[in-house]
Amino acid sequence: MKKPIKIGIFGGMGANASAHFLQLLINQINQNKIPMPEIFLDSIAIDDFINDNSKINPALKVLQNRVRVFNSLKINMAVMTCNTAHILHPHMLSNSNFYFPSLIDLVAKNIKKSNLKKIGLLATSNTIKHNLYQNHFQKSKIKIYYPHSSLQIILETNIRKIIDSSNELDKKLLIKEINNFIKNNQLEGLILGCTELPLLFSKIKYHPSVTIFDSLSILSDSVIKFIEC
Repeated sequence: MKKPIKIGIFGGMGANASAHFLQLLINQINQNKIPMPEIFLDSIAIDDFINDNSKINPALKVLQNRVRVFNSLKINMAVMTCNTAHILHPHMLSNSNFYFPSLIDLVAKNIKKSNLKKIGLLATSNTIKHNLYQNHFQKSKIKIYYPHSSLQIILETNIRKIIDSSNELDKKLLIKEINNFIKNNQLEGLILGCTELPLLFSKIKYHPSVTIFDSLSILSDSVIKFIEC
């Protein structure tokens, strides 16, 4: 009898996004009639480093420990359900004994396949400051557009509300600002470059002609492909 595949999820950053990813993955497994793998969701409690760089190194120590735990469990594949935490992905990858694709790399590959040229990035300040997405397109014809300061503040305010399980989202204001962002830059696509944003986008309407690159959905697709191979 073939041993079940073991999938690890570095989650908890925040917990609602990783729970949403787990449900998304289970739904896809069932829809594709794939034997259910063993899934280990580690909802990790670390200090929020969305905007605070001083908290990055302490977070790395915790995540490195979790890599060792997944190594001991003989995980076949692991994913991390947080864009900002991918600042630390190279350090974690160097110590991992399992397949550990970068969420950022996966999204970038999808964008390059799309042949779209003008892409908006909705993400946390640290994801933008560390050029996690921008570095992938420096030698391409694809141009990445960033939110203006007022939209960035609105985005991060709502991201934190999702992390805190608040229902008091500024949906009307957010819809207006995102559609202005799309219109003013003539965007063809939007990266949901924070894993809280797919939860938010399920509650709002955006410009129908724009392609949405949902980082959690793309990550789930990668796990399905791995299991099926």
